[in-house]
Amino acid sequence: MIDSKVKFFKALGDETRLTILSYLLEHSYCACDFSSLTKKDQTTVSKHLKVLVEAGILKYEKQGRNIIYSIKNEEINCLLLSLGIRDIKPCCDGQHFSSVCYTNKTGNKTGNQN
Repeated sequence: MIDSKVKFFKALGDETRLTILSYLLEHSYCACDFSSLTKKDQTTVSKHLKVLVEAGILKYEKQGRNIIYSIKNEEINCLLLSLGIRDIKPCCDGQHFSSVCYTNKTGNKTGNQN
């Protein structure tokens, strides 16, 4: 029981994985979409997606040659929302892409939290 919780929280301990989750809280995505969204190569993205699946956070479905990822269930979805993960997005306002900004309820960026 504790091992699965440790795996869950370790999966949340990475900026790229949090970014992936923030997009998946909006809707499902093909694995191929995350390279452009995260500015990471496909191999790196695949490793991050695997960690999230193994932690019980994501599920996937094969559709032809594509693999579609989504949040595993409504309980996980609500938990991630309560943690504010939907509000985490990469900065694109002239800062380095690896910076993460948090947006408040009005959609305004509240600054770099690194």
